[in-house]
Amino acid sequence: MDLRQLRYFVAVAEELHFTRAAERLHLAQSALSAQIRGLEKEIGAPLFVRSTRRVSLTPVGETLLDDARDVLDRADRVLARARALARHEADALAVGCLGAVPGELLTDILRELAALRPQARVDVRTFGFAEIHPSITAARADVAFVYLPYDDEELADLEVVPLRDEQRVVVLAASHRHADRDALSPADLAGERFVSHSPAVSATWRDFWMLTDQLGSRPEIHEHAADDMDDWLHLIARGEAIDTCPTLVSRYYAWPGVRYVPLVGAPPATLALVHRRGVREPLVQAFVEVAVEVAARVSGPLPEPAATPAASRARR
Repeated sequence: MDLRQLRYFVAVAEELHFTRAAERLHLAQSALSAQIRGLEKEIGAPLFVRSTRRVSLTPVGETLLDDARDVLDRADRVLARARALARHEADALAVGCLGAVPGELLTDILRELAALRPQARVDVRTFGFAEIHPSITAARADVAFVYLPYDDEELADLEVVPLRDEQRVVVLAASHRHADRDALSPADLAGERFVSHSPAVSATWRDFWMLTDQLGSRPEIHEHAADDMDDWLHLIARGEAIDTCPTLVSRYYAWPGVRYVPLVGAPPATLALVHRRGVREPLVQAFVEVAVEVAARVSGPLPEPAATPAASRARR
Protein backbone atom coordinates (compact mmCIF):
# COMPACT_ATOMS: atom_id res chain seq x y z
CA MET A 1 0.00 0.00 0.00
CA ASP A 2 1.24 3.51 -0.79
CA LEU A 3 -0.11 6.99 -0.20
CA ARG A 4 -1.20 7.31 -3.81
CA GLN A 5 -3.52 4.31 -3.45
CA LEU A 6 -4.98 5.79 -0.28
CA ARG A 7 -5.65 9.10 -2.04
CA TYR A 8 -7.39 7.26 -4.87
CA PHE A 9 -9.47 5.28 -2.39
CA VAL A 10 -10.52 8.44 -0.49
CA ALA A 11 -11.55 10.15 -3.72
CA VAL A 12 -13.80 7.24 -4.72
CA ALA A 13 -15.18 6.98 -1.18
CA GLU A 14 -16.09 10.68 -1.17
CA GLU A 15 -17.58 10.72 -4.65
CA LEU A 16 -19.12 7.21 -4.52
CA HIS A 17 -18.76 7.33 -8.27
CA PHE A 18 -15.72 6.05 -10.18
CA THR A 19 -16.14 8.38 -13.16
CA ARG A 20 -16.38 11.52 -11.03
CA ALA A 21 -13.47 10.38 -8.86
CA ALA A 22 -11.34 9.78 -11.96
CA GLU A 23 -12.19 13.25 -13.27
CA ARG A 24 -11.31 14.76 -9.90
CA LEU A 25 -7.96 12.96 -9.92
CA HIS A 26 -7.31 13.70 -13.61
CA LEU A 27 -6.89 9.96 -14.12
CA ALA A 28 -8.30 7.45 -16.58
CA GLN A 29 -11.17 5.51 -15.01
CA SER A 30 -9.59 2.19 -15.96
CA ALA A 31 -6.37 3.16 -14.17
CA LEU A 32 -8.29 4.23 -11.08
CA SER A 33 -10.26 0.98 -11.01
CA ALA A 34 -7.03 -1.01 -11.33
CA GLN A 35 -5.50 0.85 -8.38
CA ILE A 36 -8.57 0.19 -6.23
CA ARG A 37 -8.56 -3.48 -7.17
CA GLY A 38 -4.88 -3.66 -6.25
CA LEU A 39 -5.60 -2.10 -2.86
CA GLU A 40 -8.47 -4.51 -2.24
CA LYS A 41 -6.21 -7.44 -3.14
CA GLU A 42 -3.55 -6.24 -0.71
CA ILE A 43 -6.10 -5.80 2.08
CA GLY A 44 -7.85 -9.06 1.29
CA ALA A 45 -11.40 -7.72 1.18
CA PRO A 46 -13.58 -5.57 -1.07
CA LEU A 47 -13.79 -1.89 -0.17
CA PHE A 48 -16.78 -1.02 -2.34
CA VAL A 49 -20.06 -2.63 -3.31
CA ARG A 50 -20.41 -1.94 -7.03
CA SER A 51 -23.60 -2.16 -9.07
CA THR A 52 -24.83 -0.62 -12.29
CA ARG A 53 -26.75 1.98 -10.29
CA ARG A 54 -24.58 2.89 -7.33
CA VAL A 55 -21.33 2.50 -5.46
CA SER A 56 -21.22 2.16 -1.68
CA LEU A 57 -18.61 1.41 0.96
CA THR A 58 -18.32 -1.99 2.60
CA PRO A 59 -17.80 -2.15 6.38
CA VAL A 60 -14.07 -2.61 5.71
CA GLY A 61 -14.12 0.41 3.41
CA GLU A 62 -15.89 2.55 6.00
CA THR A 63 -13.25 1.70 8.60
CA LEU A 64 -10.41 2.30 6.17
CA LEU A 65 -11.78 5.70 5.14
CA ASP A 66 -11.31 7.26 8.59
CA ASP A 67 -7.84 5.77 8.97
CA ALA A 68 -6.82 6.74 5.42
CA ARG A 69 -7.83 10.35 5.97
CA ASP A 70 -5.80 10.43 9.18
CA VAL A 71 -2.73 8.92 7.51
CA LEU A 72 -2.95 11.31 4.55
CA ASP A 73 -3.41 14.29 6.82
CA ARG A 74 -0.33 13.35 8.83
CA ALA A 75 1.71 12.76 5.69
CA ASP A 76 0.62 16.09 4.22
CA ARG A 77 1.60 17.92 7.39
CA VAL A 78 5.06 16.35 7.41
CA LEU A 79 5.58 17.24 3.76
CA ALA A 80 4.17 20.73 4.29
CA ARG A 81 6.66 21.50 7.05
CA ALA A 82 9.55 20.32 4.87
CA ARG A 83 8.36 22.32 1.85
CA ALA A 84 7.84 25.46 3.91
CA LEU A 85 11.27 25.15 5.50
CA ALA A 86 12.95 24.63 2.13
CA ARG A 87 11.33 27.75 0.67
CA HIS A 88 12.12 29.78 3.78
CA GLU A 89 15.81 28.89 3.51
CA ALA A 90 15.79 29.79 -0.19
CA ASP A 91 13.94 33.09 0.48
CA ALA A 92 11.19 31.88 -1.87
CA LEU A 93 7.42 32.18 -1.77
CA ALA A 94 4.71 30.20 -3.56
CA VAL A 95 1.46 32.07 -4.24
CA GLY A 96 -1.69 30.13 -5.10
CA CYS A 97 -4.34 31.56 -7.42
CA LEU A 98 -7.61 30.37 -8.92
CA GLY A 99 -6.85 30.84 -12.60
CA ALA A 100 -6.49 34.57 -13.30
CA VAL A 101 -7.74 35.59 -9.86
CA PRO A 102 -6.79 38.08 -8.38
CA GLY A 103 -5.87 39.74 -11.68
CA GLU A 104 -3.98 43.01 -11.73
CA LEU A 105 -4.08 43.21 -7.95
CA LEU A 106 -1.40 40.51 -7.83
CA THR A 107 0.73 42.38 -10.37
CA ASP A 108 0.77 45.45 -8.12
CA ILE A 109 1.52 43.36 -5.03
CA LEU A 110 4.46 41.62 -6.69
CA ARG A 111 5.88 44.91 -7.95
CA GLU A 112 5.84 46.44 -4.47
CA LEU A 113 7.13 43.28 -2.82
CA ALA A 114 10.06 43.19 -5.25
CA ALA A 115 11.00 46.71 -4.20
CA LEU A 116 11.03 45.64 -0.54
CA ARG A 117 12.64 42.21 -1.01
CA PRO A 118 14.61 42.30 -4.28
CA GLN A 119 16.37 38.98 -3.53
CA ALA A 120 13.14 37.05 -2.94
CA ARG A 121 11.79 34.64 -5.55
CA VAL A 122 8.01 34.42 -5.94
CA ASP A 123 6.37 31.55 -7.83
CA VAL A 124 2.72 31.99 -8.85
CA ARG A 125 0.82 28.71 -9.15
CA THR A 126 -2.71 28.23 -10.46
CA PHE A 127 -5.07 25.63 -9.03
CA GLY A 128 -8.53 24.24 -9.80
CA PHE A 129 -11.61 24.81 -7.65
CA ALA A 130 -10.96 21.80 -5.40
CA GLU A 131 -7.19 22.35 -5.21
CA ILE A 132 -6.86 25.91 -3.92
CA HIS A 133 -7.55 25.13 -0.24
CA PRO A 134 -5.46 21.91 -0.08
CA SER A 135 -2.61 23.80 -1.76
CA ILE A 136 -2.19 25.72 1.50
CA THR A 137 -2.59 22.85 3.94
CA ALA A 138 -0.10 20.73 1.96
CA ALA A 139 2.25 23.74 1.54
CA ARG A 140 2.24 23.65 -2.23
CA ALA A 141 1.52 27.34 -1.72
CA ASP A 142 2.55 29.57 1.18
CA VAL A 143 -0.29 32.03 0.62
CA ALA A 144 -3.35 31.78 -1.62
CA PHE A 145 -6.09 34.03 -2.91
CA VAL A 146 -9.57 32.64 -2.28
CA TYR A 147 -13.15 33.83 -2.41
CA LEU A 148 -15.06 33.39 0.83
CA PRO A 149 -17.03 31.80 2.41
CA TYR A 150 -15.65 28.39 3.39
CA ASP A 151 -16.73 25.96 6.11
CA ASP A 152 -15.41 26.99 9.53
CA GLU A 153 -13.53 23.72 9.99
CA GLU A 154 -11.68 24.26 6.69
CA LEU A 155 -10.42 27.60 7.96
CA ALA A 156 -9.51 26.36 11.45
CA ASP A 157 -5.79 26.04 10.65
CA LEU A 158 -5.63 29.13 8.43
CA GLU A 159 -5.23 32.85 8.91
CA VAL A 160 -7.81 34.67 6.75
CA VAL A 161 -7.15 38.24 5.62
CA PRO A 162 -10.09 39.82 3.73
CA LEU A 163 -8.92 42.15 0.97
CA ARG A 164 -11.93 43.50 -0.92
CA ASP A 165 -15.57 42.91 -1.80
CA GLU A 166 -16.67 42.43 -5.40
CA GLN A 167 -20.10 42.53 -6.98
CA ARG A 168 -21.18 39.19 -8.38
CA VAL A 169 -22.43 38.51 -11.89
CA VAL A 170 -24.64 35.78 -13.34
CA VAL A 171 -22.88 33.65 -15.97
CA LEU A 172 -25.09 32.18 -18.67
CA ALA A 173 -25.13 31.18 -22.32
CA ALA A 174 -25.62 33.88 -24.93
CA SER A 175 -28.74 31.99 -26.04
CA HIS A 176 -30.29 32.12 -22.55
CA ARG A 177 -33.53 34.08 -22.24
CA HIS A 178 -31.93 36.36 -19.62
CA ALA A 179 -28.68 36.98 -21.51
CA ASP A 180 -29.62 40.51 -22.61
CA ARG A 181 -30.91 41.72 -19.24
CA ASP A 182 -29.23 44.72 -17.59
CA ALA A 183 -29.31 42.97 -14.20
CA LEU A 184 -30.69 39.84 -12.58
CA SER A 185 -31.91 39.05 -9.06
CA PRO A 186 -32.01 35.64 -7.35
CA ALA A 187 -35.79 35.54 -7.97
CA ASP A 188 -35.12 35.70 -11.71
CA LEU A 189 -33.02 32.53 -11.42
CA ALA A 190 -35.54 30.33 -9.61
CA GLY A 191 -35.79 26.97 -11.37
CA GLU A 192 -32.44 27.31 -13.14
CA ARG A 193 -29.86 24.53 -13.14
CA PHE A 194 -26.45 25.52 -11.78
CA VAL A 195 -22.97 24.19 -12.47
CA SER A 196 -21.96 21.65 -9.85
CA HIS A 197 -18.56 21.35 -8.20
CA SER A 198 -16.77 18.38 -6.72
CA PRO A 199 -17.75 17.36 -3.15
CA ALA A 200 -14.10 18.08 -2.37
CA VAL A 201 -15.05 21.77 -2.55
CA SER A 202 -16.59 23.30 0.56
CA ALA A 203 -20.40 22.93 0.68
CA THR A 204 -20.63 26.44 2.11
CA TRP A 205 -18.61 27.77 -0.84
CA ARG A 206 -20.75 25.93 -3.40
CA ASP A 207 -24.03 27.09 -1.84
CA PHE A 208 -22.85 30.70 -1.85
CA TRP A 209 -22.33 30.75 -5.62
CA MET A 210 -25.54 28.78 -6.27
CA LEU A 211 -27.54 31.34 -4.24
CA THR A 212 -28.96 28.64 -1.99
CA ASP A 213 -29.82 31.08 0.82
CA GLN A 214 -31.49 33.57 -1.51
CA LEU A 215 -33.43 30.88 -3.39
CA GLY A 216 -34.55 29.18 -0.17
CA SER A 217 -33.14 25.76 -1.13
CA ARG A 218 -30.31 24.25 -3.11
CA PRO A 219 -31.11 24.51 -6.83
CA GLU A 220 -30.85 21.72 -9.38
CA ILE A 221 -27.22 21.08 -10.27
CA HIS A 222 -25.60 19.68 -13.39
CA GLU A 223 -24.51 16.05 -13.17
CA HIS A 224 -20.99 16.86 -14.37
CA ALA A 225 -18.73 18.56 -11.81
CA ALA A 226 -16.58 21.42 -13.12
CA ASP A 227 -13.04 21.08 -11.77
CA ASP A 228 -11.58 24.23 -13.34
CA MET A 229 -12.49 27.38 -15.24
CA ASP A 230 -12.39 25.72 -18.66
CA ASP A 231 -14.84 22.96 -17.68
CA TRP A 232 -17.05 25.55 -16.02
CA LEU A 233 -17.21 27.84 -19.04
CA HIS A 234 -17.76 25.02 -21.53
CA LEU A 235 -20.82 23.80 -19.59
CA ILE A 236 -22.27 27.29 -19.41
CA ALA A 237 -21.58 28.14 -23.06
CA ARG A 238 -23.47 25.01 -24.14
CA GLY A 239 -26.51 26.22 -22.22
CA GLU A 240 -26.44 23.27 -19.83
CA ALA A 241 -26.22 25.31 -16.62
CA ILE A 242 -25.65 28.77 -15.16
CA ASP A 243 -23.64 30.07 -12.21
CA THR A 244 -22.53 33.23 -10.44
CA CYS A 245 -18.99 34.56 -10.10
CA PRO A 246 -17.09 37.71 -9.08
CA THR A 247 -16.95 40.61 -11.53
CA LEU A 248 -13.20 40.11 -11.91
CA VAL A 249 -13.75 36.74 -13.58
CA SER A 250 -15.93 38.35 -16.23
CA ARG A 251 -13.05 40.64 -17.19
CA TYR A 252 -10.43 37.91 -17.52
CA TYR A 253 -12.58 35.15 -19.02
CA ALA A 254 -14.47 36.68 -21.94
CA TRP A 255 -15.63 33.52 -23.70
CA PRO A 256 -17.56 33.15 -26.99
CA GLY A 257 -21.15 32.21 -26.29
CA VAL A 258 -21.08 33.33 -22.64
CA ARG A 259 -22.70 36.43 -21.11
CA TYR A 260 -22.06 38.05 -17.72
CA VAL A 261 -25.02 39.93 -16.23
CA PRO A 262 -24.76 41.94 -12.96
CA LEU A 263 -26.39 40.25 -9.97
CA VAL A 264 -28.44 42.39 -7.57
CA GLY A 265 -30.07 41.47 -4.28
CA ALA A 266 -27.30 39.08 -3.16
CA PRO A 267 -24.18 39.54 -1.02
CA PRO A 268 -20.93 40.42 -2.83
CA ALA A 269 -17.97 38.06 -3.06
CA THR A 270 -15.09 38.65 -0.65
CA LEU A 271 -11.58 38.18 -1.97
CA ALA A 272 -9.23 37.08 0.81
CA LEU A 273 -5.67 35.98 1.33
CA VAL A 274 -5.05 32.85 3.42
CA HIS A 275 -1.95 31.24 4.88
CA ARG A 276 -1.24 28.61 7.51
CA ARG A 277 -2.03 29.74 11.04
CA GLY A 278 0.99 30.54 13.17
CA VAL A 279 3.36 31.04 10.23
CA ARG A 280 5.77 33.84 11.06
CA GLU A 281 8.09 33.60 8.09
CA PRO A 282 9.21 37.15 7.17
CA LEU A 283 8.47 36.77 3.46
CA VAL A 284 4.93 35.53 4.10
CA GLN A 285 4.29 38.38 6.50
CA ALA A 286 5.72 40.90 4.04
CA PHE A 287 3.49 39.59 1.25
CA VAL A 288 0.38 39.83 3.45
CA GLU A 289 1.19 43.38 4.55
CA VAL A 290 1.79 44.54 0.99
CA ALA A 291 -1.41 42.83 -0.20
CA VAL A 292 -3.49 44.61 2.44
CA GLU A 293 -1.96 47.98 1.55
CA VAL A 294 -2.42 47.54 -2.20
CA ALA A 295 -6.01 46.26 -1.83
CA ALA A 296 -6.88 49.27 0.35
CA ARG A 297 -5.64 51.65 -2.34
CA VAL A 298 -7.58 50.01 -5.17
CA SER A 299 -10.74 49.11 -3.25
CA GLY A 300 -12.93 51.31 -5.41
CA PRO A 301 -15.63 49.77 -7.65
CA LEU A 302 -14.50 47.41 -10.36
CA PRO A 303 -15.35 48.15 -14.01
CA GLU A 304 -18.66 46.85 -15.32
CA PRO A 305 -18.62 43.16 -16.35
CA ALA A 306 -18.05 42.31 -19.97
CA ALA A 307 -21.43 42.01 -21.69
CA THR A 308 -20.27 40.66 -25.02
CA PRO A 309 -17.93 37.76 -25.82
CA ALA A 310 -14.45 38.46 -27.14
CA ALA A 311 -12.92 36.61 -30.04
CA SER A 312 -10.60 34.93 -27.57
CA ARG A 313 -10.42 34.89 -23.79
CA ALA A 314 -7.60 36.26 -21.71
CA ARG A 315 -5.06 33.54 -21.01
CA ARG A 316 -4.12 32.58 -17.50
